[in-house]
Amino acid sequence: MEKQLIPQLRFPNFQGKWEKVIISKIANKITDGTHDTPKPIKEGIPFLTAIHVKDGKIDFDNCYYLSEEEHNKIYKRCNPEFGDLLMVNIGAGTATSAMVNVNYEFSLKNVALIKPNKEKIYSSFFAQVQRRNSDRLRHQISSGGAQPFLSLKAIGKLKLNIPSLPEQQTIAAFLTDVDDKITKLTKKKTLLEQYKKGIMQKIFHQELRFKDDDGNYYPKWKIKKLGDLGSTLNGLTGKTKENFGSGKPYIQYKQIFDSSKININNCGLVDITIRDKQTKVQYGDVFFTTSSETPNEIGTASVLLDNIEEMYLNSFCFGFRVNQLDLYPAFSQFLFRSTNFRKKMIPLAQGSTRYNISKSAFVKLKVSLPNVAEQTKIANFLSELDLKIEALNNNIENSKNFKKGLLQKMFV
Repeated sequence: MEKQLIPQLRFPNFQGKWEKVIISKIANKITDGTHDTPKPIKEGIPFLTAIHVKDGKIDFDNCYYLSEEEHNKIYKRCNPEFGDLLMVNIGAGTATSAMVNVNYEFSLKNVALIKPNKEKIYSSFFAQVQRRNSDRLRHQISSGGAQPFLSLKAIGKLKLNIPSLPEQQTIAAFLTDVDDKITKLTKKKTLLEQYKKGIMQKIFHQELRFKDDDGNYYPKWKIKKLGDLGSTLNGLTGKTKENFGSGKPYIQYKQIFDSSKININNCGLVDITIRDKQTKVQYGDVFFTTSSETPNEIGTASVLLDNIEEMYLNSFCFGFRVNQLDLYPAFSQFLFRSTNFRKKMIPLAQGSTRYNISKSAFVKLKVSLPNVAEQTKIANFLSELDLKIEALNNNIENSKNFKKGLLQKMFV
């Protein structure tokens, strides 16, 4: 037991075991926001619900607002202040926590408020501990199948292991620096994604044109019907559940939905026999989701940009094999995910609870295309942006994993 209360990784000059406590012993107050549903208004005092408390962040940008009268009713009992800890205590996000880092008033609903005793626990350290414990805690309270819920009494009984205040402050300062790095990288990625989105709109509205090596604009874009650019192809047919799990690679629905370019490392496996007459996919094929739960997700596209020997397509999507003399494959991933094309695709959705599109309607759609030389320049430019976004995303994930490893060794 003694060893369990001493962290594996520790800053110099700190010794001795940590102390085991429960939250009620290191908190001056544990309460929660309103359980009613006050009517929000367009402007007023911020009003947060469970969806606005993220892992370590509070989303004031998308919060609701209340009148001063409604706010005051809630604030009398639940008065969040700088350094307090918010914890979602009902619903899917239960146990998600974040520290209050603003000095203005706001109200809460379905969120618990814990006011730490600053003589016993440092606010930033408290927030880091609870964020670390949130996944385990959520799993524990969700195992029964009922809607996750943490009563205020249960929150007060949650256990923590804490060192001295000076050691808490040192740990918190270090981890806050790591969080700040992740936040800056995330913001940079978001800005680059917004820039790419804006550039794509200008490109496909033909407000931004590319020039050839001699400095001349390429020819005007031409309107073409998809049926004249290529033909559709079907996914797997006649397969049952027993046929999946081993065999040849096939492109799954999620691969298409998740990215404009197929990641061949995420393929599923399907048993293909000699007698099978299944369509093999190839480099340059574009795949579309045939069915979705909402019209806005119908016909999401992804293109295969790898040369593969043998690969197939799942049965819930269809393929489009293009004439590469007219449509540069790398350009396809941007064309079919552009706002212009999505506006044409979404109206094809048919259904009420589940939406589908027909291939016959799809091939009648028309698109504006530059010549292949300009397509190539556009694709190269946008692909460079994608590489930068991917590099930032990898950096973010590496930083998160680095912090996760630290938390395992720095806490007990």
